[in-house]
Amino acid sequence: MDEDFFQKSELYQDLYYVTKGREKCAPNHSYGPNIREYYLIHIILEGKGYCETETSKFNLSKGQFFVIFPDEQTFYQADEENPWEYIWFGFDGRVAEAILSSMGINRQTPIGSIKNFNESKELVENMVGMQPFEHENRIQLQGMLYWLISLLDSKTRDNNIKPIEKINRRIVYTHDAIDLIKQNYQNVDFLIGDISEQLSLNESYLTSIFRQVTGRTLHEYLIDYRIQKSREYLETTDFNVREVAEKVGYKNPLSFTRVFKRKIGMTPTEYKKTTKKR
Repeated sequence: MDEDFFQKSELYQDLYYVTKGREKCAPNHSYGPNIREYYLIHIILEGKGYCETETSKFNLSKGQFFVIFPDEQTFYQADEENPWEYIWFGFDGRVAEAILSSMGINRQTPIGSIKNFNESKELVENMVGMQPFEHENRIQLQGMLYWLISLLDSKTRDNNIKPIEKINRRIVYTHDAIDLIKQNYQNVDFLIGDISEQLSLNESYLTSIFRQVTGRTLHEYLIDYRIQKSREYLETTDFNVREVAEKVGYKNPLSFTRVFKRKIGMTPTEYKKTTKKR
């Protein structure tokens, strides 16, 4: 698997590139169930497989795509006999969902075909091979991201869609728990037990289903979200470490620093210095 990942920048907020990569899958290779925090377009270069969202199952093949929306559970698997090879592009931004919607791509039908696939394939492959850490390439990737979305054709969907009739309550509860974390992460007194109490659910049960859906415990998700938000503060504000710690729910800046270094590999101070150099 070949992948790169680029940090969020204050220069790009409406629509910005996050990651890209390529993988030639083994038979029955799968990913999920999992929930992403940003958008992912998968473009199938060869082979076939299927993607499951919370409501539908889509059988997809060469020349088609599927979009993973943030905060929604997805699962996808390569075919046993003819496993797919795909390229993915991750992105986010304030207008990301609106732009996809303008192309007919939404959470109910996140699939379609790539326009003029034979001609577009080479350009897509060149795009995934670009070095994103060079400033000029980053600018190009920003522009090419719009170009990539313009290639998404929702009108030529595969008709083999199998709706799931019963709503999966595990997904609903997981989304509700994530919403509560996002609403309360700044509160230093916010505890995992508060989530189950507000949802009127047994804490052990909620912890179990949350891990099944996301692959993380509630505690891990809360920590990860706090660190994600702290990175944004460090990148885009002049707050010192103590102020950032308070902004993301830590009473003790030393505790925050320890957790940050364990997750990111450097202290908040070191991280802030690296972002100021870009």
